[in-house]
Amino acid sequence: MDSESMAEIMEETTLTKIRLKLNEQKVKLWEPPYYDKEQKSGNEENMQELALTLKAELSLPMGHLIQGLLTLQQNALEKLEARKRYEESGVLYLRLKCSKGLKSRIRIVEIDSQQTGKDLQNKIGGLVDKNPGMLKIICNGRVVQDSVTLKDQGLKTSSTVMAVLVSSVSQLQQQVVDEQRRILLDQTKKDAERLGNLDADKDDFALQIADQTGRALNLPKEEHKALIIAMSLHEKGREALAKNDYPSALVFNLEAEQEFSNCRSELVEKVDNFAILNLDIVWCYLMLQAVNEIPNAGARLENCERMFKESYGSNLERLHTIKGSTGQEAALLMRLHLLQGIVAFHLGREREATLLLQKTRVESELLEVNEQLLFQLVDMGYSVGESRLGLRAAQGNLEAAVNHINNRREEREDIRKKEAEERELRKKRESAGKCADGSWVNLGYLDTLIRMGFPRKVAIAALKQSNNGLNLAVQLLQEEPDLIQLAVDESDEVKEEDIARLVSLGYSPEVSRKALEKEGNVEDAADYLFENKGNVPENEGEREQKRRRTQEKAEDKASYERIKTAVDHSEEDHLDTDLKLEKDFLDKYCQLLNINKQ
Repeated sequence: MDSESMAEIMEETTLTKIRLKLNEQKVKLWEPPYYDKEQKSGNEENMQELALTLKAELSLPMGHLIQGLLTLQQNALEKLEARKRYEESGVLYLRLKCSKGLKSRIRIVEIDSQQTGKDLQNKIGGLVDKNPGMLKIICNGRVVQDSVTLKDQGLKTSSTVMAVLVSSVSQLQQQVVDEQRRILLDQTKKDAERLGNLDADKDDFALQIADQTGRALNLPKEEHKALIIAMSLHEKGREALAKNDYPSALVFNLEAEQEFSNCRSELVEKVDNFAILNLDIVWCYLMLQAVNEIPNAGARLENCERMFKESYGSNLERLHTIKGSTGQEAALLMRLHLLQGIVAFHLGREREATLLLQKTRVESELLEVNEQLLFQLVDMGYSVGESRLGLRAAQGNLEAAVNHINNRREEREDIRKKEAEERELRKKRESAGKCADGSWVNLGYLDTLIRMGFPRKVAIAALKQSNNGLNLAVQLLQEEPDLIQLAVDESDEVKEEDIARLVSLGYSPEVSRKALEKEGNVEDAADYLFENKGNVPENEGEREQKRRRTQEKAEDKASYERIKTAVDHSEEDHLDTDLKLEKDFLDKYCQLLNINKQ
């Protein structure tokens, strides 16, 4: 954080302190006795008296108070004038804030509310002397959309818009880079939606949503798809965060937040992903030095803390029950408390900020990892990430850390195996079908009948007829085999014994099945294969259907691979941080508050 940023922080903090005190005392600087509407000028004497009153309460220098009061008065008058002009002409007067890497002498942007986000982007590009394609405009916590009018996006006159520099390449390269970024965002949404539509029971490339233990959740299809899109965008945001690409991370995370809003609130509340997303958004604002957005982050952090408590327990006791340790998520809570302290500082709540930052200091010391132990674990073949997480979970005990890492690896492998087994079981159940009463055929009973020597299809038919009554199914198979065989024959399924007869003639099982499906019996199927030299020619419709299935399978795989680049990691990867940046901000804000580091 450079000196210019520190100065901006102090200025914003001073204004916030004064504004809060004025609101508390219901002081209106744009009305008498502080402003003369006829003369259209401030009352200097009354402003001096007000500054003296505030000096005793806020302990700020007189010069800072006078300057702050004048600034707030001017801001209020400009806002009133902007509202009046908007009512007359429909022209918006927007306050421009620039993130790190951007500067503009002009702080007010005038633009018709019927113009689009792209028009606003172009206008701001001229003010900051950057190619508009290098910028993203953010207002009220959302990315301003290019093709929608500002009015339809809810921009109000006197709103603050923040310009974010999302690329620093030359203008000649920027069109290509911006197009690539747009394609990446659109492609991620498209891929996530495609995979979210797949059936996890049948499709190899379907994505699943897991709980804190890594076990798949069973959700309604539409909610499953909405969460897949939101979480995929968030993963792309995390990927950008890992590369320190904070502008792109912010854009992806805000888009993810928009997608989360399409899910039921009670569903979002059940998972910690949305809480972490809010934390990531506020972290992006801080890293972009968007000081104007930090005070507005309070609501995000409050929601984050509430959802953490619901997910983890007020003292992380739920995590201890689920995972047997709390060291990893404690790093998230440390970042939360740091950001809460920073927000409190910017809102003028210095005592609250001091307590939160002191708490953060203690937490950071408890999370400190011994580098020698870390290197020892890495030498053993463990990754830096899992070594750090293991040491935190084991509170610095090397042997316990090794056990923790191995246990977590085994748990994840067990979960993957069980999920594969469950998926295979669901496929078998789907293949067997349902009984007359609508219940699935009991696969255990089916295995029992097969071991007794009954053919699989015959056994399935008996269980369907008996509604999974094992004894009744055996009775039907023994006393009324013709009735059961009739049910099998009416099922339109190719008999395995018919396939076997054709295979004995030298044809492959796949070709034999196709011939039987086409001709209906062994004799006709054999004649058909003989005439066609062992092939089953496909008509144009069949070829087109096969080509379409092959193409869809290839597109599913491509979507899966693209999403996988961001999501193919341990569910704990986002908890792996060395906390260096957090400690740097902690030191800076402790310095601003004159907190003694002891």
